[in-house]
Amino acid sequence: MLDPVLGAGFPSGRPRPYGARFLALLIAAAASMGGAARSEPLASENPRIPEPMVFDLVRPLGAAAGEREINVLATRAFGGSPTDWAPELEYAYADGQSLEIELPFEDGRLSQYKFALQGTFGTGAGGRWIHGWQAIGQYDRDSATWRNALLYISGIRLDARWSMLSMAGLRQVGLKRLGPTSLLLNHAIFYDLDPATVLGLEFNLSQGIAGDGTTSALVIPQIHRRLTELTSVQAGLGLEFRTGHDPALVSALRLIREF
Repeated sequence: MLDPVLGAGFPSGRPRPYGARFLALLIAAAASMGGAARSEPLASENPRIPEPMVFDLVRPLGAAAGEREINVLATRAFGGSPTDWAPELEYAYADGQSLEIELPFEDGRLSQYKFALQGTFGTGAGGRWIHGWQAIGQYDRDSATWRNALLYISGIRLDARWSMLSMAGLRQVGLKRLGPTSLLLNHAIFYDLDPATVLGLEFNLSQGIAGDGTTSALVIPQIHRRLTELTSVQAGLGLEFRTGHDPALVSALRLIREF
């Protein structure tokens, strides 16, 4: 669930190579894990709706109890910025209910602790629509502050190839003393190119509405590809916009291992 819009911003300094090497080792290890039966990229099943790559779900809505997943997302803004990356562990502890533990890094430095819960409300529109909620707790080690977010999730299967998923909510900084509040929006459109490949376009927005007037936005086309029964990869290249910064080209890669 690490993402440039919700993350630490534009860190300064030169990338440290050991962070990139560790990320490469994680990707290689996950890619070597087997299976060869399921062909579809990661998605909810009833209805089948893919997850956004950058601001992803804990598990797909409607996940069955016992489903588990590990994944790592890496993002980097071009122009000398560090690589932001985060390993995640996700677990569906009951039907439609999931939890996640995430450790965001900047190169080789652990920058945050992140926890998330997610639930499914149900389905409608003849089984083509599904909705739920997501709650995120995020501790920033540099500022020693908590950031908490609560979002509503809605996804719909339009036809055999097209689907959409949207998230909307608020993020609040602080626990004992409440700080700035931001509006969070995510919308993703997906097209099933073939049984193993999904094309997507993801929009992320963080807009300060109380105590902080900054705006962060990301637009990122992406491709999702099922590699084996239990592994899949997602990759994208997009543009990030932030108040006080020039637009930046951002690359992203997520590798997923289910078990």
